[in-house]
Amino acid sequence: MPLFTVNSVDVDFPFSPYRCQEDYMGHVVKALQLKQNAILESPTGTGKTLCLLCSVLAWRLTYIAKLQLEGVAANVNIPGLDEAAGNNQPGDRFHAIPKIIYASRTHSQISQVVNELKNTIYKPKVSVIGSRDQLCLHPKVMKIENSMAKIHTCRAKVKGRSCVHYTNVDKKINDAIFNEILDIEELVSVSKEKTMCPYYSSRELLRRADIIFMPYNYLIDSKTRERQNITLENSIVIFDEAHNIEKVCEESYSFEITSLDIANCIENCQLTLQRILDEDGSTDTSGQSVDNNELTKEDVLTMKAIFLSLEREFNKLEVKGSGSIIDKSTFKNLLMSINVNQETKGLITEVLQKMESVLSLSSGNKLVGNTFVVLSNFMQILHLTLDQNESSKQQYVCYVSKEKKDPRKKGSTWVDKNIESVAPVFITKLSYWCFSPGLAMEEFVRSGVYSIILTSGTLSPLNSFSSELRIPFPITLQNPHVIQPEQISVQIICKGCDGVEFLSTYNNRNNPKYLSSLGNSIVNLLRLIPNGVLVFFPSYGVMNNTIASWQASNIYSRMLKIKHCFTEPRSKNEMATMMSEFDEKVRNPTDGATGAILFAVCRGKASEGIDFADMHGRAVIITGLPFPPKNDPKVNAKMNFLDQQKRNRNDSLNGQEWYIQQSSRAVNQAVGRVIRHKDDFGAVIFMDKRFSFRSNIDELPKWARGFAKVNEQFGSGLRELSLFFKRHVSRVIEKESEIVEPAKSSSRLSNMYDAFRSTEKDLPKERFAAPNLDDSTHEFTPPPKKIARTNKRASLLTSLNDAGSSDFSFAPSMSPVSSRTTTEYKTPEALRNPKRKIRIVSKKEKENDLGTLSQVTTSDEFKEGSNKNRSDRTQSQNFSAQLKSALSNDEYDVFKTIVKDYRAERNMVKLIEHLTELFMKNHKELLKGFRTFLKDKDKATFDVFLAEKGLL
Repeated sequence: MPLFTVNSVDVDFPFSPYRCQEDYMGHVVKALQLKQNAILESPTGTGKTLCLLCSVLAWRLTYIAKLQLEGVAANVNIPGLDEAAGNNQPGDRFHAIPKIIYASRTHSQISQVVNELKNTIYKPKVSVIGSRDQLCLHPKVMKIENSMAKIHTCRAKVKGRSCVHYTNVDKKINDAIFNEILDIEELVSVSKEKTMCPYYSSRELLRRADIIFMPYNYLIDSKTRERQNITLENSIVIFDEAHNIEKVCEESYSFEITSLDIANCIENCQLTLQRILDEDGSTDTSGQSVDNNELTKEDVLTMKAIFLSLEREFNKLEVKGSGSIIDKSTFKNLLMSINVNQETKGLITEVLQKMESVLSLSSGNKLVGNTFVVLSNFMQILHLTLDQNESSKQQYVCYVSKEKKDPRKKGSTWVDKNIESVAPVFITKLSYWCFSPGLAMEEFVRSGVYSIILTSGTLSPLNSFSSELRIPFPITLQNPHVIQPEQISVQIICKGCDGVEFLSTYNNRNNPKYLSSLGNSIVNLLRLIPNGVLVFFPSYGVMNNTIASWQASNIYSRMLKIKHCFTEPRSKNEMATMMSEFDEKVRNPTDGATGAILFAVCRGKASEGIDFADMHGRAVIITGLPFPPKNDPKVNAKMNFLDQQKRNRNDSLNGQEWYIQQSSRAVNQAVGRVIRHKDDFGAVIFMDKRFSFRSNIDELPKWARGFAKVNEQFGSGLRELSLFFKRHVSRVIEKESEIVEPAKSSSRLSNMYDAFRSTEKDLPKERFAAPNLDDSTHEFTPPPKKIARTNKRASLLTSLNDAGSSDFSFAPSMSPVSSRTTTEYKTPEALRNPKRKIRIVSKKEKENDLGTLSQVTTSDEFKEGSNKNRSDRTQSQNFSAQLKSALSNDEYDVFKTIVKDYRAERNMVKLIEHLTELFMKNHKELLKGFRTFLKDKDKATFDVFLAEKGLL
């Protein structure tokens, strides 16, 4: 492998690095040499993960070499070694060798990182941390659905030495296979072969690991770190995919509790007590026993009394309106009033843990609510509330609200149910929101981490991280892409094909004209873009209402003729199924489609973690700015909190800056779906005028910002995209001379969303034929709203325009869609091929109709025109005669319907589309005859159209 030097550290890299890769590794090494924190943004496809692994492991080897040298000969000096290891200060001594903790969002992403590590020359000792849900092999434990019940059942079997998988860990953990680099699936597979427990094997491997992989919620949650025996001291902590690290930190330090939660705790105290009384230390049918020395009925009765007192005090909380912010100390004072304090917290936590254990072993597990989550959350609440110092408390907002009770959920409060017998209509909810993600990072610093590195493909804008996370990040990088400029097209389109302004604001997003213009414009774009297309909306509500409006008109059915249509579901299981179907239709479209389109949501499942490489994501369309909902009490509270912080700390964001930043980050994450590797190509299309503002362009990732082009009119953007895809489709067709069988769809796609690993060469040649541009809509300059009558020229189209309303629109008419209702979706099968009704007319009717059309072009208002007008009328009459002789009765009836629709809708786009469909197969020479009826300003557009058809 190529060996090169970066900041005096020799790095083995699998291939000769690009300049941006050298820069990235240089910043990683610099952060470690200086023992500083870093924020590093590098676009997806730049080899970020590989660069990160190689550079940090290379520096670590250099560090170890320095330690070894000092241990052997303290007075020996090797030039450059001190500098490379970062030991530049005289008198400084090295500490223990730092471990590397590599955290990413999900286990599927971690598996990808581990596989990248296998491609390097480095072979560190590895441990991948997971939960029992992923790692347990015991057949009885695996069947338990509740995670906490699974934990306690597992512990009981381990304690009783009744799990053969666990007992084999000590015997076989030193086998050679465990010195290899294994991802979590391989660890499970190997453990199955050896009848070992993968969960406890991973914990044993943790003790000797050089690099530890885990989801980053494991790392941020202090209780999980404690359970997993993860120490932060002297660790290099890497957060990959760190674009939403602030949100994860805040949520980890926040809690919510309702009166229903407390009622469930009370009832489970009763179940625990009943369990103790019934069993009285005997063995139940499951073989598990309750030891009264471990948990006494007096303990449980005391706990029940505490929860009853807590419920009474909780229901006394005063709520203004639907909700209000209250004093931060309210809940702590409430706990103190019932003798729950720092002194009693330890005993209460111990009793709750014992209750969890007893309930997990109960026959049938007939529990109330999500028992273990409620009890565990209450322990976390005690920790957050009672252990806080005054400084930490200032980072919180306490909010109390009344919520209408869901009649489908069991139970009222214990008091109401068993004493007063009154079922409450509302439940009380207290939210204790942490608005400073820096609390988590400050705890990392206090724990003695060596360095913290945050990295992602989309971290822009970077300026808020240091402020929000409350620790310095002296090392920063915004990398360019490895792709060439011709591989990406970034178009900001301000208006639709009918001249309607794209503006997805709250007040405009349900405007029928806007919805129609957006839909028609996307239809035109779909004709240009091959394979897969992603369309992102600001929220699920906006997406559903928009698609419903398109289904209520003919827009959605027209989309279905071009691409198979899919919509992002909310359910994780449904998402996996949908992605598998999307993959299949992109690879093997049917019914004349050219690929598939996925309607998705910014911040949704499709916007991150899924690899839409190559044909799966040839274009990303962003339809609006995904601001958080301002009517959300938590969003309002966060903005007010930041405004207050700004008054006290000059370097803090204010509420409005944070609000805009949330939108920018969500957009940038969706944009990152389009280019996934150095040979990929694709387009990013922004369809909202606000993206043309300089402030919003500046918030785009650095690699995309320089390519952004603002198009005031739809046509100019369409031309740019047409040229872009024509050029790349030709390039792909040339590459295809080399190959290859179509690759099968990944079998893992149903289990993890980011399994797309296809490239162009995986496809049969015909799949990369140039997209059909015959039906594409070219630039239309919107005419004035009023079309004045003129004596200059008589034409069929002018007469049709004058026959209806004076308002001109290229978009088809559609009924308004209420902002409060969503039309039920129709199935794609029902919308793809609607049946056309054709009425057979007699020859006499046909002649009468043609006469009427001729009369339209020769009406009295044009009789005093010039000689040119008379020539136009002659051509019009000649064209009518051609129609009579060329079209069959059925075809003529269709033609008449087209003209009738145009009279009613004033839709030039639809007219050209339907004329093409009617004439191109057998009568394409007739298309040229329409030119005489067009106004001068439309002739250029029509000439381009004819040229593409080969008629000019």
